[in-house]
Formats: sequence, structure tokens, C-alpha cells
Amino acid sequence: MSRGEAWLADLAGLFGEAEARPDRASCDLTIRPGAPGATHLGLLDRRGGSPRAYRLDVAAEDLAERLRAIRGSGRGRVTAKVLVEPEACFTRALTLPAAALPRMREVLEQELAAATPFRAEGVYSDWYVEGEDVAGRTLRVRHVVMKRARLDPLLDTLRRAGLEPGPVTVGQAEDRAMPVDLLSFGRRPVPRLLRGLRTADLALLALGLLLAGLALLLVRAHQDATLARLDGAILAARRAAAPGLAPPLAAAASRLAAERASRPAIAPAWEAVEAALPDPGHAESLRYGAEGLDLTLRVPDAAAALDALKAVPGFGRPSLREDGHAESVDRRIVVALPFAAGAAP
Repeated sequence: MSRGEAWLADLAGLFGEAEARPDRASCDLTIRPGAPGATHLGLLDRRGGSPRAYRLDVAAEDLAERLRAIRGSGRGRVTAKVLVEPEACFTRALTLPAAALPRMREVLEQELAAATPFRAEGVYSDWYVEGEDVAGRTLRVRHVVMKRARLDPLLDTLRRAGLEPGPVTVGQAEDRAMPVDLLSFGRRPVPRLLRGLRTADLALLALGLLLAGLALLLVRAHQDATLARLDGAILAARRAAAPGLAPPLAAAASRLAAERASRPAIAPAWEAVEAALPDPGHAESLRYGAEGLDLTLRVPDAAAALDALKAVPGFGRPSLREDGHAESVDRRIVVALPFAAGAAP
């Protein structure tokens, strides 16, 4: 979050737009990355009549495309809440003077840098007050910190998939989450300090903050554009000075580029399969092979699913490879869906 964006967020909070419990914010999707070292992430889609659950491979090269397929095409703004496990965060309880409340974020950042190897620019963080000692004039504050290196790859993947990351909260379940949003960086408005100001004063303050934020954003955009031009010039100079590839390497590179360009996109096929399957069935994984698609499905009726897949355009008659024989809606089957004659890429 840039400084200008942070000021705008604080300004929104001062006028009642801040979320009192960001962990309870309503979002279209809920993403659960799992404990540190987990190989899969969970996704819960609440947009339909009944929620749909997915389990996706974190290391999959097409993870962003799978998320984009789940998001669907032609949709407007789709938000995604991220619920991380407490084990992925560094959590500490501090007893601080109540007078530190108006500048609690700065106090916590200074204390974090002094007592731990973490630095504010390398982490996401938030805090909340657990209790108060009125006689001692102290507050018991819970500070939650998470490294950027753990969260940034997931946020980047969500944005590439066309999703808008919502609050990033911490807990073992949505109904047992801490009242934090790690993307807020611990910023809290203190409206009572401004209660003595008149409406005109507040309007002037808001206008001043808005102009200052816009000025900072314009300066940052100019700097980014200048750096981008310099990077482009340096890269062009290096390419012009570097010797060309040897003929065998150039031929191999051209062949790999042609193969990658000819590989069909997975998102349209995923959408077609999801549209063909009867509810509550859904696809768990999809992979292109030499003969067609290899699908892993969760369906209550294997025969009905096979009959529905005949309508997927560009593909032939499906065949059942594996059947979990589960007597529930969570029945897992593996299906081969070959290319139709003349439709193979």
C-alpha cells in the first residue's frame, strides 16, 4: 500500500467507511492457503445457490488460469477474502500505555524493529486491543505480523486471475478469526480527536489530504515511467551488444516458442466442462494430454456426468477411467475426454 493510498484509507475510516470487523466482511470467494508448506489451497465459492468447494495445487503453472475459470468470464467485480492459518504469522501480546493509542501503528512498528528481526517494509501487519486496565491506564494489544514473501505470491496470482483481494484475516475458521486485516498495515482512525472540528474544517482537511495524495501518486507515476524508460533503454542496449544464439539453440528456442503458442488455453475448456456438468457436480482438475482432456470430477452420478460431457464442443465421447464408488455427492471419478475428429490442436 502506497502512502497516498494509506492516507485515503484513513480518511475513509474517519467518515465511517472503515470495516469494524474486517474478518467478517462479505466476499464472493474465500481462499485458504493452508499451513506453511501446504501443497494445496482451498477455495469456497459462495456466489451460487449452494457453496462450491475447490482444492487447487499451489505449484500448478496454470493456477491463475484455473482461478480465472472459477471466477468466470463476463462478470463484474469479484472479491476474494484470504484466511491464513495462525501458524503462518508471528503473533505477540504487548502491554502499552493507553496514551499510545492515537499512534499505535507507529509505536508497534518501532517496537517490532527493536525487538525482532522484522522490519515494517517487509511484513503485513495489523493489531487489535484485547483488554484495558483502567486503573493502570494501559492496553493489552495483540500484534499480528506476516512476511510479505509468504503472502505476495498468492496476492499476485489472485490479481492476475482478475480477482480483487479483500481482507486478509487470520484464524482456523471464518467464525474463529481474529479481528484483523493484514492488508490494512495496522492503520486505525481516531475520530474522537476530530470531534471538535466543524463541518467546513473537515471538508478542508479532506480536500487537503486528497490533493496531497494525488500529488504523491502523480510523482510516483512519473518516477515509475522514467524508470521504465531507463530499463527499456538498458535492455535494448544489452540485447544489441550481446552475441546471437548458436544456430542449434536458436532453432530449439523457436520450436519451444511455437509449441507454447499452439497449446490451447485451459480456461475456455474448463468453463465448457463446468457449464455441461449437472449441479452439484464440478471439476476438481483438468489437464490437456496428447489425445484430449483428462478430468477429475466430483459428481453424485457418474453416468449422468458422462452423458452431460458429450455436449462439450470440440470433444468426442467421454470414457470413465477411475471411479471412487462413493455413495455421496463427493464421488470422485477420472474421465478421458478425447478431441473430436479434426478438432485436435
